[in-house]
Amino acid sequence: MIQVRLAAPRRAARVTVLVLGAAVLRAMLLPAGDVVSTATFGACLLTISWMERGDPLPRPSAARAEGDSRGFIIWTVLAGLATGAVLLVPVMLSPLSGRPLEGFWIWASIAAVIATLEETAIRGALYRRWSEEAGPVVAIGAGALVFALIHLPRYGLGAMPLDAAVGLALGGLRALTGRVLPCALAHTIADWGAWFWA
Repeated sequence: MIQVRLAAPRRAARVTVLVLGAAVLRAMLLPAGDVVSTATFGACLLTISWMERGDPLPRPSAARAEGDSRGFIIWTVLAGLATGAVLLVPVMLSPLSGRPLEGFWIWASIAAVIATLEETAIRGALYRRWSEEAGPVVAIGAGALVFALIHLPRYGLGAMPLDAAVGLALGGLRALTGRVLPCALAHTIADWGAWFWA
């Protein structure tokens, strides 16, 4: 049964403000260059995740009943890869970008790090705090909203519905698996696809 708690969300609100503040700082630093703004954003997300680390939420009961941790890890990785493939569908409807493959590898490494840091902050720290204080449904919704808002300066208002939908999918994946790793995999795959189709 899905449970929504109505307690005053103190730590959850603080984490939300910190993540949104990191995105605002990134937007303000864009004139200094993409490297500076992205590195600052990544450092902020890493700091937020580190400050908010704590006991992970328990795994979903089906995973606990399974008892096979290796099988569970394989299942979560496959869930992340499958979700990433689904997230690529809207991007693949665009024409190929024509970007050269040689520039992809450095960009892909940076994109993977930033995607992982975003997921660690949003589906890790933010999800944990909202789930503790208001329940998993609110945690998924708050994460989707924050995910859409942090991408607003880069992609504009037109991309917000898609970004919010991606945020909901990643939040659902987090709730289903109880882990951030599959969310980071799915996010990275979607970002990598953008190199070729966006």
